[in-house]
Amino acid sequence: MSTYELLQWLGLGAGALVLVAIVAGAIKLSRATDAVWPNCATRYGLTFDQQNEGSALTSQRRVKSLTGVVQNVPLRVMSTWSMVGNTRTTSTAFYARSLYPAPHRFSLQITRGAGGPQHHLVPTGDPNFDRMISLRSDSPALSRALMNSAVQAALLKLPMNQIGLSYDNGELCLSYGGQPLKPAELEAPIDALVALGHSRLA
Repeated sequence: MSTYELLQWLGLGAGALVLVAIVAGAIKLSRATDAVWPNCATRYGLTFDQQNEGSALTSQRRVKSLTGVVQNVPLRVMSTWSMVGNTRTTSTAFYARSLYPAPHRFSLQITRGAGGPQHHLVPTGDPNFDRMISLRSDSPALSRALMNSAVQAALLKLPMNQIGLSYDNGELCLSYGGQPLKPAELEAPIDALVALGHSRLA
């Protein structure tokens, strides 16, 4: 075998090893991602369910959910992945019922960072929080009333850059486009929702 042929074989062998490492890493990541939901269910005492619908020949839809009660707050989490043709959509929503429901309706956009437009900006009065999180709402006074210290601490731990909150007569919903791939992306919104569920509107 010539030196050139030997180098070719060594190159092929190294390439194969790299490919094996990439595949093994992808499998490990996939398993870690798949474990996020059942692990969260165990941690919070929730019920985990997954429903798969459709086929690759038509359309596909996968829904993961958690249901139960955390610190007396009834909640439900639903994350949907769907594929229709070449179009894929993902969304996740966290639902809860406030322990102190009030007859109000409003929405709130929670954004990491203090940049962006000042329209409908809701300062909380806490300069440290307001520097790290921007709140925009169609009802600033009611949104501010929800922002007690426990809620602020929970919102600061949210890993996503933007998430929406709606309040409808005590029904709370946090939502964003995407799916939880890491524990914090599922657990931090649950913690925030529980804190919101304990918050009273004046």
